Amino acid sequence: MGLIYAEQVEEMDVEEMQATHENEIQILNDIDKLATQCQIQKTPTDALEAKLHEYVEHVHKHFANEERLMQKYNFPKYEMHKTAHDIFLSDLEHSSREWRKYGDFKKILNFIRKTPEWIVLHVNSVDAPTAAYLAQKMKED
Repeated sequence: MGLIYAEQVEEMDVEEMQATHENEIQILNDIDKLATQCQIQKTPTDALEAKLHEYVEHVHKHFANEERLMQKYNFPKYEMHKTAHDIFLSDLEHSSREWRKYGDFKKILNFIRKTPEWIVLHVNSVDAPTAAYLAQKMKED
């Protein structure tokens, strides 16, 4: 059972945004599974650490690509969308640092387990309209 499923979020009108969201959801579910295994079975955290690093890198690339597209096509709500990204990244990086510093599973699990709610809300109410706008502008190019 996963934390979040691709079916919970709106389909994007821009294929690369859709694929990015699906990949991110998979990574997030993998992190939850690994963290739970490490916590319950007291297994080494190397795989968890690697997956968490992958997630942070993925989110950075994901947001940078969306922001690049929004700028390229003069998306009118760019600043609002970027601010949402910046806040999420700040929280993610803080939780990651706390996890690495203290090794406290609660630090990372709390963040990971609240992330699906943010993803669903952000994708459905912010990314979907952005993708619709971008798809239209891409057709005009």
